[in-house]
Amino acid sequence: MPPTADADAPASAGDRPPRGRPAEIDPAALARTAVALFEERGYDAVSMADVAEAAGIGRRSLFRYFPTKADLVWDGAEPVGDEMQRRLRSSPPGGDLLQAYGDAFVAGLAVPALDLAATRARLRIIAAHPELLTQVGSRMGSRSTTLAAFIAERRPDLVGTVRIVVLADALSAATYAALRWWAVESDDERPDAAIREALEALADLARPPRDS
Repeated sequence: MPPTADADAPASAGDRPPRGRPAEIDPAALARTAVALFEERGYDAVSMADVAEAAGIGRRSLFRYFPTKADLVWDGAEPVGDEMQRRLRSSPPGGDLLQAYGDAFVAGLAVPALDLAATRARLRIIAAHPELLTQVGSRMGSRSTTLAAFIAERRPDLVGTVRIVVLADALSAATYAALRWWAVESDDERPDAAIREALEALADLARPPRDS
């Protein structure tokens, strides 16, 4: 019996897409199709071959845009990150650091390209799968330089210390935790309030306790 092909392995040169595939492929539509399948059947139960079949394309075409299933889940974060970075860079120095960061993050979540329903679904899938959760840092790491520069403008006393790194990581972790909570636990249409509350919680933790 010939060996069985790995449904999640890149297709060979001889793999042919089904006839009638669309002349143009929309990567965002591919990712939405995949997320819908993951929600319906379960992330672990869906192969790349299943996604390609549902999208009506060949596996080679799918792997060209998305080398892994994880890439399909994480798709769509780029416009949010780009807008947030733009806002951070243009934010005037001075003022409350957490407020300015929250404003930039919420503005990023308001970009027209973002599908909040799909984002909620993606976050639920990520929250339920440890192998996807472990990628949060690497997937969001591209924004760390901008965030560090943003903090340095407002807290020059932290430059060159470990505190600036800790603060940058804490801001990223707090906002992502808020997004995950919103996706899994909240009925709110948008995550803005959860983002603000998470940053307020971070500020409360940073304040010294009051004398009783």
